[in-house]
Amino acid sequence: MSSHTDGTTSHDGTPTRDEAPHPEQSHRPSLRQRILAHPVRVILAAVVVGAIVFGAVAVATGLFDHRGNVDETGIGGDERGPAPNAFNRSVPGDCLNWPAGDPGKPAKVDCAAQHYFEVAGVLDTGVYPGSQFSSTAPWPGAQFFSQFRDQQCPPVVNGYLGGKYDPNGRFSVGLMYPSQAQWQEGERSLRCGLQVVGPGDTLAQFLGRVAGQDQSLQWPVGTCVGIDKASRQPTAPASCAEPHAFQVTGLVNLGKKFGPAPAPSRAQQNEYLTTTCPTITEGYLGGRKKFTATTLNVQWSTIEATGWTAGSRTAVCYIGLPAKDGGFATLVGDARQSLLIDGKVPQPAPEAPPGRVNPTPVPLPSGIQPNPEEIPAPVGGGGGGG
Repeated sequence: MSSHTDGTTSHDGTPTRDEAPHPEQSHRPSLRQRILAHPVRVILAAVVVGAIVFGAVAVATGLFDHRGNVDETGIGGDERGPAPNAFNRSVPGDCLNWPAGDPGKPAKVDCAAQHYFEVAGVLDTGVYPGSQFSSTAPWPGAQFFSQFRDQQCPPVVNGYLGGKYDPNGRFSVGLMYPSQAQWQEGERSLRCGLQVVGPGDTLAQFLGRVAGQDQSLQWPVGTCVGIDKASRQPTAPASCAEPHAFQVTGLVNLGKKFGPAPAPSRAQQNEYLTTTCPTITEGYLGGRKKFTATTLNVQWSTIEATGWTAGSRTAVCYIGLPAKDGGFATLVGDARQSLLIDGKVPQPAPEAPPGRVNPTPVPLPSGIQPNPEEIPAPVGGGGGGG
C-alpha cells in the first residue's frame, strides 16, 4: 500500500504521491484549512487583546515502501490482484491495521484495538459509466483517485455515520484503492473510510469506531505542534525541543457547560473560554507569574454547529505568539521550562508600580467636572515649594 495524508491510500507497496486537491474541489478542508476555520481569541497575560486564526499545512507524503507487492501476513505473498485479501474482503464497519511502517501487511482487527482505517463503504466500480474501470483500462493515477474520493466518499461517510460527521474534526475522509501493480493484476476494489493524520504527517492509529466518539480536532495536554518555516503556520505534533508554533495547555469539555443541545454560538463559547483557558493555562505553567514570563498568548478553538451535532465537545487551549508578518512566531522548548521565541529568550515587560496599571479615579466634589487634559509634571520632579 501507499498512503497520503490528503486521504487516498493505494493498496500495496508502490508509492503514489499526488498533489493536494484544490480547496474548492476537496470533499473537506485540509488540516490547515480546518484549523484556520477555528476562530480563536487571544489573551495576553489574561488581558484580551484581539482575535486571530491559526492553521496547519496539509501534505501528501508517501507512507509505504517501494516493493510493489504484498507480503504474506493477511494477504499472502503471491495472492495478487482480485484474490481474496483483507482489503478487498472488507465491508462497512471493518477496521484495518498494519505493522508500523509496513502497510503492505493489512489485516482486519477488532475496532476496539488500534487501527489505521475504518471502512465506511464499498464502491462498486462496475456501476460507473465509462471505461476507466474496465479490465483493459490503464491505471488512472493517484490524482484521479484523489478527485474520485472527493466526489464519491463524502456522502458514503456521512451516511455511514448517520449524518453525524464533523468536517472540521480530527477524522479525515479517506479512500483505499489498488496500486498500479495490483490494477494490472485486475484489482478494482475501492473503499471509502475514516482515518487520522498523526505526527510527521503520516497516518496515526486510533481506538474504537468513529460513531459516538468526540470528533473534535485535539491533542493531548503538553503537545507541541510543529511549524512550517516558510508559511509560519502549524503543521503536526512534534517534539517541544524542535521548532513549533504552539503548545497545548488544556482541554475543555464544552458539553459540561452547555449541555447536549442546541449548539452554543461562537460568542457564547468565547465568553466562557475567555476566563476558562487563561485559568487552565496558569495552572499548567505553574502560576500567573510563570505564564507572564513566557510573554506568550493563550488562545483556543471553538466548535461549529455541524461539529456539535456530530458530537464534538472539546475545545483546545494553547499558547503561542503571532508573528509580525503573519502566522506564528517560532518556539523552541517546553514553555514550562526553557523557551526561545524566534531564537531569543523571552523578555517580559517590567512590572508597573502598584496602582499604576488600573488606577482608581480620585473622587471629585459634587458639581466639579474632571479636566479632560493631562498636564505633565515639571521637569525635575513634582513636589512642594521650596
